[in-house]
Amino acid sequence: MAAQKSDKSKAQSNKGGIMGMLSKVFGVGAITLGALFFAAMFDVGNAGLIHTLAGSAIVLVPLFALFAIAAMFMSPKSGADLDEMAAQVTALTESKSKMTSQILTLQNQMDAMSGQDVEALKAKNQELQEQLDAIHQAEREKIDGEFDTLRQRNEELEAQIKQWALETVSKSVAGEKPAAAKAA
Repeated sequence: MAAQKSDKSKAQSNKGGIMGMLSKVFGVGAITLGALFFAAMFDVGNAGLIHTLAGSAIVLVPLFALFAIAAMFMSPKSGADLDEMAAQVTALTESKSKMTSQILTLQNQMDAMSGQDVEALKAKNQELQEQLDAIHQAEREKIDGEFDTLRQRNEELEAQIKQWALETVSKSVAGEKPAAAKAA
């Protein structure tokens, strides 16, 4: 795999390497001559470049044109760039698929590890829920027992009150003095 990559990179660098380098050198030469002509034309810094370059202008102007044209025509062909970009896209696609498979493997491992914990937590949760339900049921039974006891006591008190009221009314009617009520 590494050998394939190094062969590809060597082939790609050879396609546009020398021509690209020459194109850049000619471009820099053309830009430098253009800047020199500009400085001479406006006599930048009072350097007297116009008089200095006047004699050699017959060589420098065609050299400028040659450098500019050579820079345009010697630039690497777009096919080399397209091949390089296609190789990069292929490499990125391969690395993306590898990363995706690694992520899925890691996710499956995490699910497997956490699956045991989840089952243990579910069992513990079920046990706690059963204990809570038992406590609630015991509380309901206790409250129902107290409620029944209070209801029975209430019925006894009502019966005592009715009995006392009847005795009091009957003694009152008979002319006897009624007895004082007993506290329950």
